[in-house]
This record gives sequence, structure tokens and C-alpha cells, in this order.
Amino acid sequence: MRYSLAIRYLWLAALLLLAVGSALAQDNAAPTAISAPAKAQEVDRSEQAFATYPLITDRIAQRGGISGNIGATRTVEGALSRRTYRLPAGSDVAGVVDSYRQRLVSAGFEVLYDCKGEACGPTFLRASPGYRAHGRRFDAPLSAQRYLAVRRPDTDGDAYTAVQAARTDDGIALQVDTLTVAPRKVDAIAVNAAQMARDLATSGRVVLYGIFFNTDSAEIKADSRPTLNEIARLMRNESDLRLLVVGHTDSRGKFDYNINLSTRRARAVVDALVRDNGIDDDRLKPWGVGYSSPRASNNNDVGQAKNRRVELVVW
Repeated sequence: MRYSLAIRYLWLAALLLLAVGSALAQDNAAPTAISAPAKAQEVDRSEQAFATYPLITDRIAQRGGISGNIGATRTVEGALSRRTYRLPAGSDVAGVVDSYRQRLVSAGFEVLYDCKGEACGPTFLRASPGYRAHGRRFDAPLSAQRYLAVRRPDTDGDAYTAVQAARTDDGIALQVDTLTVAPRKVDAIAVNAAQMARDLATSGRVVLYGIFFNTDSAEIKADSRPTLNEIARLMRNESDLRLLVVGHTDSRGKFDYNINLSTRRARAVVDALVRDNGIDDDRLKPWGVGYSSPRASNNNDVGQAKNRRVELVVW
């Protein structure tokens, strides 16, 4: 009997150690899951396996919400986890966000933008993530708003967190959005020279998703190199080939802004091929069409991702 009880206690202890070890492993694996303040009441939560998220990274000074302030955001694509809380009246807005900032920085995040009140910009409210998701909860004066955006780079996928708190008549409204970006598989995106030649012969164009730019910029990222090398190989293989390099965007932002951005990106591709690969400038012509030629609907994240691309067209 005593032997049986001893075995049972040993078994329970082993289970307890296993549970504690598992919890610690989960904490180590997911340091982005920063706990809510002690008195916070969760009022809403949502998960999206894939979202295109406009992360505010600068002062919001233009009308039109996010669409009118594209230059003050960074587009992040990945899995989105959203938590919305209510804290009792008397809670400190600044203290709540400062606590998040301290813990996120300790977990390896870098601060991209931190603002409060007027410093967030005169039109911040309607562009803010809390108002976009729960307008009535976050509809408070600008002086009552506080916002924080952070990023942690990781080879397994960068992580981003946006925290917004607003002092309202009902207490403190708090929203925490966390995004995890899956790493790009460049080899799967890049199209080789032979495939490009076949596409040009059959349809007169090549659609490319392997050329990457910094957000709202014409600066080409280093992981675009495999695709650029294949374009150069195609043009060396076919010495008479001349191509339009056409930049495309999704529909967020003003039309003229996107025309300009897509044109600059097309020009950057041409410059890279000429400068780094020795392709004759006379064989390439940059052109930008903004969002005037979509491949899919811009009403959802997946469609927007399909519309952001570079195409090669026989000239």
C-alpha cells in the first residue's frame, strides 16, 4: 500500500514538472505574448492567419485615415493576433503603454515609433489601429491617446507589436496587435530565365513576385538578387529582346502617389540591371501603372498581395 502511494506521488510530481517545463518552453518560444495589465478585462480577441497590416511608424498629419497617410506607415504581412481590453477609470494611460514598452524592449524589440497626444499627429485617431477595429471604444480626444510600435528582427520571421491606449469616459481602452511575418522563400518566388522566356513567348509578359522593396520606397532589398540575375540571364540569352519593366501597386493610398511609387520602383529595377549586370539601358524601359491594372480584387489582403508586383512586357 505504501509502495503504491509512493509510486502515485512520484507520478504526480513527474506530471507537475512536465507541465512547468512545457509552460517555460512556451514562454521561451513565444516571448511576443506579453501579458495584459493585472486589472485589464478582455473585451475582444481575433486571429488571422494572414493579414496585410498598416503599422503606423510616423506622425499622422493628413486626412483620409491610413489611405491618406501611407508614407507614415509600414506595410506588414503575416499572422495577426489582436487583443482588446478595458481598464477601470483612474488607470494611467502612459503607465500602461510604458509597461508594455519596457517588457517588449527587454524581450529584444526595437522601438519604431512612440507618441502621445498631439505628437501622434492631428489626424491620428481615425488612422489608429484601435479606432479602425473598435471605433466607439477608442473615440477619445487626441490628448487622451498613446501609441507604441515595435519590431524584433528574426531569421524565422520578424515580429511586430502595436499598442494603443486611450482614456475614455468608460475607463481605459487598450488594444495590442501582434504580427509574425513568415520568412520569404526566395527560391520558390524567383522565376528562372527559361520560364521567363516561355511566358514571354506565350503571353507576352512575365509576372514577378521575387523583387522586394522597402516599404513605400524604391530601394530594392538584397533578397531580390536571384530574380534580377535571372532577368539579366534572359536578356543575355536573347540579345534582341527589349522589355518594358512595369511596376504595380495595390490600391491603398492616393492614385498619383502610387503612380509615382510604381514608376520609381520600375526605374530602380532597370538601374540595377544596367549597373550590376551590364545590360544595355536602351533595351529596358521603366513604366509605372500604380493600381490601374490589378490581377485580383483589392478588397482583401490576399488580392492586395497579388497586385504588388513587377511585370516584364515585350517591347
